[in-house]
Amino acid sequence: MTAPSMKRRLLGFLLVPAIAALSPIIALPAVTQIAGPGGWASAIAGESIGTFAAIAIGWGWATVGPALISIAGNDDERARLYRESLIVRLSISILALPALAVICWLIATPGAEWLTILMGMQGALIALSFTWFSAGVGDPRTIVIFDAAPRLLANLAAAALVLATGVVVLYPLAGILVTLVGTSIFTMRLLRRHPGPWPRPRDLPRLLRSNLAVALNDAGLSGYSSVPAPVVNVTAMPTAASGYATADKMLKLGQFIPMTLANALQAWIGEAHGPHRARRMTVAIGLATATGLLGWAGLALVGPWLTSVYLPAAPAPFDILLVMGLVFFFFSVRTAVARLVLFPAGQAAAVMRATLIATVLGIPLMIGLGIAWGPVGAALGYAFTEGAAALLLTRRCLRVLRDLRHETVEVAP
Repeated sequence: MTAPSMKRRLLGFLLVPAIAALSPIIALPAVTQIAGPGGWASAIAGESIGTFAAIAIGWGWATVGPALISIAGNDDERARLYRESLIVRLSISILALPALAVICWLIATPGAEWLTILMGMQGALIALSFTWFSAGVGDPRTIVIFDAAPRLLANLAAAALVLATGVVVLYPLAGILVTLVGTSIFTMRLLRRHPGPWPRPRDLPRLLRSNLAVALNDAGLSGYSSVPAPVVNVTAMPTAASGYATADKMLKLGQFIPMTLANALQAWIGEAHGPHRARRMTVAIGLATATGLLGWAGLALVGPWLTSVYLPAAPAPFDILLVMGLVFFFFSVRTAVARLVLFPAGQAAAVMRATLIATVLGIPLMIGLGIAWGPVGAALGYAFTEGAAALLLTRRCLRVLRDLRHETVEVAP
């Protein structure tokens, strides 16, 4: 890929998180004002649980799928992979969604049960989205047309309807509708152009095993990122919990940027080999590090003012945003290392082990610090866990880069 084409692809993919970040921000003032501190904190707790359910339903396809699609031999092979992913994701959702509803009901503030459940459903159903497939073929335009732009319009409509009617559940319902309709249209178009046999029920165990390591890794990541908000919602006063919920929402919105950066660079790295690939990987890690530092500064320095002006019903305090910025930095670096270096090198099992170690250490720490120190304690435990996951992957990343550089020396005439 030439430099100009790489830049165009990067700009195209970065347009997607920009729209995705803007979309929910439009409706948030109306939601926080009408839901109140307890309802807003419960909504974000439900969204966090929904994110964990999305990881279970997605079964690693959003993580490893773009790489598989990018190296597939032809469009028919890509359609086959997509059909397999649908069978896996729909099968898991049959079990995951009812369990999600029960958990959200139990952790919700009284009176906010349906809002919490629907926020959880909105987060979980993202796992059925097609966007990872479009990332694999380097096609941001389709994501904008069938997902990002409709989501922006739906949130505009939801904000107006919530303010006009006071029915706050219209906000998550709009997100659910966009995911289901956009994915359905994309799926019918793709599979009509590239028909083929569907996996049989007896194929399901094999399909589950094929992505098991990546799915466990994603479950570990989502597990520890989903813990702090429900813990704070249950243990802290509603006002303090609502401030943490806003900080958590700002973090989650910002995390679209390093994730999309990784998607945009996936094919650019995959087409190179040996030392040339090592150089591109190094550039990608540098970009991710710079993104992490900018995000940290933005959350800490701009976040308190922004949330106090835009979300006066639930502003996020400086100390929590400062720690959340550190979480963002570690997340940005770890995402690049895992997706752009270790997964292409066949190191999914190593990524899984590092994630599970960080999760086992971090979840008790988040719960303990959350109970002892409140929302700031939960945020510190979150930062420790994300940092531990990133640090555990650093040594293996350096080894992969060294081996790629050494590969040049061996094959050079």
